[in-house]
Order: sequence, then structure tokens, then C-alpha cells
Amino acid sequence: MTIDLPEGFTTRPATPDDAAAIFELMAACELTDDGVVEVDEHDITVGFGRYGFDPALDSLMVFERDELVAYAEIYRGRCEADVRPTHRGRGIGSAVLGWIERRAKELGSVEVGQSKTDANTAARELFLANGYELSWIAWIIRIALDEPPPPPQVPPGITIRAYRASDAREVHRVIDGAFTEWEGRTPDPYEVWASQILAHPAFGPELSPLALDGDEIVGVVISDDYPELGEGWIQQLATRATHRRRGIAQAMLLTAFGWFYEAGRRVAGVSTDSRTGALGLYEKVGMHIQRQYTRYRKELGGAG
Repeated sequence: MTIDLPEGFTTRPATPDDAAAIFELMAACELTDDGVVEVDEHDITVGFGRYGFDPALDSLMVFERDELVAYAEIYRGRCEADVRPTHRGRGIGSAVLGWIERRAKELGSVEVGQSKTDANTAARELFLANGYELSWIAWIIRIALDEPPPPPQVPPGITIRAYRASDAREVHRVIDGAFTEWEGRTPDPYEVWASQILAHPAFGPELSPLALDGDEIVGVVISDDYPELGEGWIQQLATRATHRRRGIAQAMLLTAFGWFYEAGRRVAGVSTDSRTGALGLYEKVGMHIQRQYTRYRKELGGAG
């Protein structure tokens, strides 16, 4: 697929060997925009192994000579794109956005969307100028674990234990059932979920509490562990609709915090968005918003 770039730039698809370069680009963008790097290099390497992802068709790298100055990808209608801060304002972002939209149409998507930190005002202007609208708000939220968290109040009839490998498919059913209640969220087959969540090197099964009603898994927390950062990360949290408003989610969160603390982690973090209604839960257990992101979406008018 051709892309209309200024003279002197070249493009090609990404390969797994490019993971370090892509990570460096994304980290440079985050450091400029937010003053901190949230992306992990494993996020990039795991991305190449996602079920059904074809980097030869669904990724784009933009170079000026040998320097990677932009990267974009599309996967199951979810897009990611970055332009190196030193190269913004030169038409690269507009060209990459055009590639994303054309590729999304080829894949049969009727809309396309991206999330960006609110600190990146240039991206906001680019999206709005190209017919995108604001869709939802997301946050990164954290809590310091300077002392042991309070013990969880587990509801009567509920038990909590750590994730086991044999739980995988039932855990996926709980998560996917809850997440597909959100606006604009389509089901993720087990293979898609496992290739991103279970395959991630940071996944910490021993730090991932599950809530059970008898033998039935009714609540799930999937935790990632970053010992080098001293942080435990709540990757996913879900409770079956039949068991909500009973304090199960709060009990699982506090259990995870306790396990993080025992493992020497002194920070716990999570990302959530306005579709989930979970912000109040996280604030109730003492977490605080650190950064805000906006999701931009555009209807494509049918596949082309």
C-alpha cells in the first residue's frame, strides 16, 4: 500500500526483529508527552505473537534514512500509531492516519479508533481535523503500597485463591462476558486473549486472585508483575453479572494488593476507562488518577 510522505522518507512493514526499535520510538513519545515511560518492551514482542496478527500487512514503519520516525499497526479494529516528537508537524502523522484508515477498510472495519494521552495536543488536533470524534476517556491509576493494605472483607460464600493454569478457559469466559457489555467492545476469542494476556512474560499467576462461589469462578483479577519497577499491575478485572454489588471486586483488589506487598512491590497500578464504570471502585480502595487519555473514533462508511 502506498503512503503519501514528504520526500526523503521510506516505509516498510515491521518484523519481530524491529521490536527494540519500536519500543524506543514509543518510549521517546511517552517521555516527551507525559514525562514517564509506561510501555514495556515485552508489550511489543508479545504483540508480534498475537493470534491472527499479520505484521506484513497490518504494520507500517516510517524511516528517515536509518532512523525510525513513525510506527503504526492495526489489529482487530484497534489501532496504535506514534510519530517521533522531533518529526511531528511534517505531515507524517496525516500520512500514517490515511494508511490506517485505508487498511481498516480493506479489513472490513466500519470504524477506526485510537487512544492518546491528553498531553499530546497535536494528536488531538490531527484527529479532530480528520473527522474523528471523542469516544471515551481512559485513565492510568495507581496506589502506593508503603504499608500492608487492609485485609479484604470476603463476602460470605465466596473464597479467593490464586489463578491456576487449568482455569484459563473459564477465566477467559468471565472476562470476555464482562468486557463485551461495554459499548463498542466485540468478543475476543480465547486464542486472541491468551496470545496477549497469558503469553505476556509479566503475567503473574501467583499474584492473580480468583473469586469462587463453590466451584464456579465468579470473579477474576489478572495481574502482571514488574519486579524491576517494584510494581504490580492489574491487567484485567471482571466479575460475573450474577455476582456484582457484593464486594467481590473490592475483595479481589485488596487481595492482589496484599500479595503485591508480600512480593516486595510498593506500587499497584491499573488502566480503566469510562465505559467500565470501575473508576469509583479503584478510588474507593485508595487509588488515584495519574494520567488521562482520550479515545478518538471515526466511522469509515463501510468497507472499501
